[in-house]
Amino acid sequence: MKPIKSNRHVTIGMRVVVVLFLFLTAGESFAQRVDVDFDRDVDFSKYKTYAFTEGTPTPVTLTNQRIEKAIDAQLAAKGLTRVESNADLTVVFHCSVTERTQFSTRNLDGWGWGPGWGWRRGWRRWGGGGTEITEVEQIPVGTLIVDIGDSSTKRYIWRGTATKTISSKSDKNAKVIDNVMKKMFEKFPPQGKR
Repeated sequence: MKPIKSNRHVTIGMRVVVVLFLFLTAGESFAQRVDVDFDRDVDFSKYKTYAFTEGTPTPVTLTNQRIEKAIDAQLAAKGLTRVESNADLTVVFHCSVTERTQFSTRNLDGWGWGPGWGWRRGWRRWGGGGTEITEVEQIPVGTLIVDIGDSSTKRYIWRGTATKTISSKSDKNAKVIDNVMKKMFEKFPPQGKR
């Protein structure tokens, strides 16, 4: 009969790989990401007014109102005026919620992952090992897209996209919306043709 080989080194190696994966994905799942793109052939200085049109709102009415108010504040700060008809620009926003998986591993007892300490001959090995538990959690992630189009040509000329985890606290989400809009409209309107 063949002796059974220990796979302890494989187990430790797998734990290290899992922890590295968790560190890399955890940072990504909580990160706020904001991207902006625009038509470089458009002179944005000619636009003076804007109006909203229906997009893809969230099912939460108050969140939609907060988003629209935050966009209004940013465009007003840039010198644009909101009108009900005959606007130079058409503004529309789209929202979606997806879920990302997050893994959390914690040690319940023992000394951790090491192979242990002590003498190999004559002394009993001690330490090392331990029991870990990995929890899997689904984190809601919201994506917000703001499209701005030229009303006369019916072409989109600017797009802002933001992705961020959604909190269960509405006041925290309201602050996130304001911060995302500030970052998104930071360099709006783009200066001249590029």
